[in-house]
Formats: sequence, structure tokens, C-alpha cells
Amino acid sequence: MLRRFLIPLAILLALATPLVADLQQQPTYLEFTLLSTNDLHGCVLPFNQGDKYKDQLPTLENVGGAARRATLIKQEREANPNGHVLLLDTGDLTFGWSPLVKFAKGAADIEVMNALGLVAMCPGNHEFEWPSKETLRNHKASNFPWLCANLVNEKTGKRFLEPYMIKEYSGVRVAFLGLITSLVNKDAYKGARELGLIQIDGIEEAKKIVPEIRQKADILIVLSHLGYTLDQELAKVPGIDVILGGHSHTRLAQPTMIQVAEPTSSYIGAVPVVQAYQWGSEMGKTKVIFKRNPETGAYTLMSCKGELLWIDENVPEDPAIAEIVNRYKVKMETKSSAIPALTPAVAIAR
Repeated sequence: MLRRFLIPLAILLALATPLVADLQQQPTYLEFTLLSTNDLHGCVLPFNQGDKYKDQLPTLENVGGAARRATLIKQEREANPNGHVLLLDTGDLTFGWSPLVKFAKGAADIEVMNALGLVAMCPGNHEFEWPSKETLRNHKASNFPWLCANLVNEKTGKRFLEPYMIKEYSGVRVAFLGLITSLVNKDAYKGARELGLIQIDGIEEAKKIVPEIRQKADILIVLSHLGYTLDQELAKVPGIDVILGGHSHTRLAQPTMIQVAEPTSSYIGAVPVVQAYQWGSEMGKTKVIFKRNPETGAYTLMSCKGELLWIDENVPEDPAIAEIVNRYKVKMETKSSAIPALTPAVAIAR
């Protein structure tokens, strides 16, 4: 009888040993540098920016550009060779109003992000302003996942995209969840209409899916294309650690710390919301540090410091990304007429 009892016990201990070992190997502190873009609207070339923030920004001409942005990304990665520098996008990447965007139909933006090593993106409503053929082509060409929990088939209720993904960093499971705005339900977004898609309430969907994610992940970062106002409500959903936002073209010089009644974090009691204005004149840089509870193994946010990295002519172009952009520019010039060296952004759209 004793022998029959000891054998199952030995099996149980053997199964538990790897789990205990994994927990012991997880770091006490885990730091990420989150580089975030939103509402780029196809601005792979430098452009002239509007004057919405003329009292806050140092210059309004010859700003942005994918090749310059690439230089800053490379600098951050080189400065943190043993750290985790994650490039993330929160939507409205592929559609815009410049001649190059109209020519490439999102292809240039996807190729650039593939080359930059984008971890993931949440699509914005404008990803679906293209006809469905172009939307599907851009999605297929992406070497990174498009994540969205609240865009579903209107008839079946089936999600169009994976709602979230989980990646391990230093043995810690980090989840990325995507949410899209209700604006995608308007008739202007022909790709969504052709595919029979409809947005369902993002915050309500988050309330349903976040508990599921927290069963599988130690940290949860939301890629939100809901807009700044709704992001502040989204932060109150228990279980969210960080929100990288988009859609409203809001310029947050530093993360907005939303105090929450039931914080995931027992250290700062707040969820940071980040957004980096529009068109890539700036890029969000948010350093977050999580601490592991030695008793429970749970990670909680203990520090968050963020800023916007200004991108202008003082930032040199990365040659590899410049080559990609120029290749599309030459193709367009060959097919039609030459475009200016600077492509003015002509409209703010959400």
C-alpha cells in the first residue's frame, strides 16, 4: 500500500519541480523600454506639421520620417543590449493622404515595420479605409501580428484577428491585447464593410477577456486604438498594467497615470496611458520596471517614466530604412510625377 502511494507522489513532485525551478529563475526586477508609435498615417517621408501644438513643439517643418525614427530605435537598442526594447504600434499605420501613401497603399509602411522589428500592432479604423483587398494584403505581408479583441464578423460573432498574444522575456510571460475604435463601423471604412466586420464595445470586451489573459500571463500591455478619453476608462479594468494608446492624436509629453481602485500594481496604484501625437513627428519612449513578489511570483509595476522623442532633421537617417522608402518613392515618380522631398500632411483624421 505504501509503495502504491509513493509512486504517484513521486510523479507529482517530478511534475512540480520544473515549475518551482522556473519561478526561482525569474528575475526579481524586469525592465522594458516601450517604443510606441500611433497614427502614423503612412508618413514614411519627412513632412511639414500643422500648428496644433505650435507653442509646445520646437519646429513645424521637416519633421518625422521612418528612416530617422529607425535611427532612434537603433540607438535605444544599442543603449540597452541586455534589456528588452519593444517597438509597438497602436494603429492607423497604413492609410494616409500623401501621394506616396496613395501609390503604395500601405505596402511601404508594412515593409518598414517589418525591417524595424515591430513586435505587434493593433489596427486602427483607417487600416480598413482601403478596400478589403488592400487591407488583407497588408495584413498578410506583415511579419508581426495584428491584434484585436473587439472586431468581429457581424453574422457569426467570430473575431477577425487574434485578440492577444503572449511572449516570454527572461522567462516572464508578457501579453499584448489589441482594441479598436467604434469608428470602424462607419460606411467610410469600406474594407470592414466588405469583410462583414463590426466593432463591439472595447471596454466591455476587455472586462471579459482580461481575466482569461491574466491566467496565462504575468504582465499585460494593451495596444489601444480607442482614443484618450476611453483609455482613461479602460485603465480601470482590473488586470491591465500599461496602455499604449492611439486614435485621438493626443500629445502626452509624459504618461498619464490613472489612479485605479483595484490596481494590478500594489506599488504605484496607477495604470500609465501613453500616446505620441500623430504622423511620427515624435515617438513614445516609456521605461517600466516590474518587481516580482517572492512569495506569489506575481509581477507588479513599480516604476514608470516616459517621454516623447522628437524627430527632425537633427536625427540622421538610417541607410537601410531610407533605401526602402526611396525605392517606393522612385517607383512612384517613375509611374507618375515627382513628389516633393517633403510631403506636407494635409489633414487630421481619426
